[in-house]
Amino acid sequence: MTVYSLQLLINSQDLAMLYAAGQRITLAKTTSSGAPNVAWLVFDPFQSNTVQWTEDYGLYASTTSVQYGAMITQLAQSGMPASSGASYSFTAAATFNGPFPGGAPGTYRVQNDMPTGGYPMLTFGLIQSAQVNGVQLVDKPLSAWPVLATQMLSLTPTNSVYIWLQSMFGSSTIVTQITGRVTVARFGGNVTDLTLVYDASSGLFVQQSGQDKAQAEETHVELVKPGFY
Repeated sequence: MTVYSLQLLINSQDLAMLYAAGQRITLAKTTSSGAPNVAWLVFDPFQSNTVQWTEDYGLYASTTSVQYGAMITQLAQSGMPASSGASYSFTAAATFNGPFPGGAPGTYRVQNDMPTGGYPMLTFGLIQSAQVNGVQLVDKPLSAWPVLATQMLSLTPTNSVYIWLQSMFGSSTIVTQITGRVTVARFGGNVTDLTLVYDASSGLFVQQSGQDKAQAEETHVELVKPGFY
């Protein structure tokens, strides 16, 4: 199983300013369904920060509404790892059944079979674990989508990691809007390791200048202008 690694470097002067402002590093990931909408990992910054993960996913179910700032409470999980390219059913007993054949490669599908009389709509999404600065963060939601009873959701995770600073939210929080400047690190293929440096003048994590490795990785990092995402 491929291990992906993201290193984020901050100099001591900038780090002191981030702590004074209460800023924390925030990571989100996308699915093919659209832009990121959950703060997957939120953690206090250090001078050298390392995040590592493998492409193992699970499914969760929740009654949390997909509203900005809501903290996701997981009520059930499919188990880790879920089977890629398979389907699961969320039953009237509030548990996941499966996997069943019939999905597309790289996609995780869930059928909401909870009776509409009790819960006409539930929230489903993917979960993924990671190690942040040596600490294991287990089964953290990285997406959230409302699904009506009797309907199905298909989720195809991508290897894009959104990186920004904020002080309002912790991990597992729904962030339907990301305000401010965002760095997008794109993993996949032969790209398994990226190193970025915090640039206070732009508020972004950027390539290390003057290093061959950073230059080779340049096409795998996108700097996103301020706005809502």
